[in-house]
Amino acid sequence: MDARTARTRARLRASVLALADRTPLAELTVAEVCADADVVRDTFYRHASDVQALLADALGAEIDAHIAELGSRAGMEAAERALLEHVAERARVYRGAMRPTLAPAVRATLEDEIRRGLREWIRLHPEIDAPGAVDDFDREIAVAYAAGGTVAAIELWLRVDGEDVASATRAILAATPEWWLR
Repeated sequence: MDARTARTRARLRASVLALADRTPLAELTVAEVCADADVVRDTFYRHASDVQALLADALGAEIDAHIAELGSRAGMEAAERALLEHVAERARVYRGAMRPTLAPAVRATLEDEIRRGLREWIRLHPEIDAPGAVDDFDREIAVAYAAGGTVAAIELWLRVDGEDVASATRAILAATPEWWLR
């Protein structure tokens, strides 16, 4: 990506995050994001299909940055805590994207990020495996199940609390099958 495109994308991401911090996602318009980012609609649509997709992209980039700070050798607890710290920092944005569950693109981004992390965890720790798993499809089922459950737990946490990262990390890890944590 060239420098100009990267700067525009950064402005769009910053704008949608700032706007979503004070306005529910369902009420945000492309026109508002364009005005805040000082871009025209054509430019917006070169970067995202709609506001929801742009918000999901911006949140995904922030999650990537949090996880990158950990490094690939971080443990499951540190990775879960980093994810929940991100969600807590952006709690108003995530809550504004809930009706009552997360908007599809935002939920998909969280699930994708978690799935990617779990696949990396399996790659780094080939000694762990889902009980009864006989092939990669079985492992993908376990990864999808864990990612979906984690996102559902995050949604509940956001509805009830969304601030106590330590308690949420502990509760999610307590619900995690033991074989993931070896």
